[in-house]
Amino acid sequence: MTNEQGTEQYVVFRLGLEEFAFDISKVKEIFPTQEITKVHRSPTHIEGVMNLRGRLVTVIDLRKRFKLEAKDLDESSRIIVVEASDAPVGFLVDEVTEVVRMPVDSVEPVPEYVAQEIESEYVAGIAKLDNRLITIIDPLKVLDLSIEDAGQKGGISDGDSSGG
Repeated sequence: MTNEQGTEQYVVFRLGLEEFAFDISKVKEIFPTQEITKVHRSPTHIEGVMNLRGRLVTVIDLRKRFKLEAKDLDESSRIIVVEASDAPVGFLVDEVTEVVRMPVDSVEPVPEYVAQEIESEYVAGIAKLDNRLITIIDPLKVLDLSIEDAGQKGGISDGDSSGG
């Protein structure tokens, strides 16, 4: 969300020692973890679904999605909910540290040599804030790539490759 001073607000969160952020305009709400129901044969990075005030929310574990080492949930764990095209989606993170306003010019594109090594489609840029580097993530692109991955792996098919 850009304002007249040329700044944008971000929700900053941690996965391990790394800091990431979502543009606050894409975030609906943030809340502590709650009961998540596993969905049979869903991709490993999909933790499951939960009921949020009568709406079904799919929960994606960003640690698993980014192929980071697994970590048990604790009192710092949070779910960041964004509104996708058809339903809300929650992203499970280690902790939400702050909401911060950053100058637009503090966010730079991902260097080409780095972009080749990561799924750069969902990285919107790298922000320099004081002595920190924060990876800005587009949650909707992470979701798009998750759907593509599920499709490439056959989604919930039973392994029949006869092509139907």
